[in-house]
Amino acid sequence: MAVIDVDTFVKNNQEQIYSLVNAALNRAGDIIQKKVASGEVGPSLQEIMPLLLYEILVTHTVSTLTLVADMVNSSRDN
Repeated sequence: MAVIDVDTFVKNNQEQIYSLVNAALNRAGDIIQKKVASGEVGPSLQEIMPLLLYEILVTHTVSTLTLVADMVNSSRDN
């Protein structure tokens, strides 16, 4: 059974992780901005927050799965 050193992986991929987090936040912000501009949702926190949280969750799920796949593959290579 392969052992995965998560701490080392995070240290070695810290910039990629920051980039993925920033991309998720920017993507969610852009989507919210477009929906508010089109009138699809109002500019209130009550209308924006559920959509914002959903968009961040979707993007982070994809990012997390990508990082886990990279981590598993890197442990296999070592």
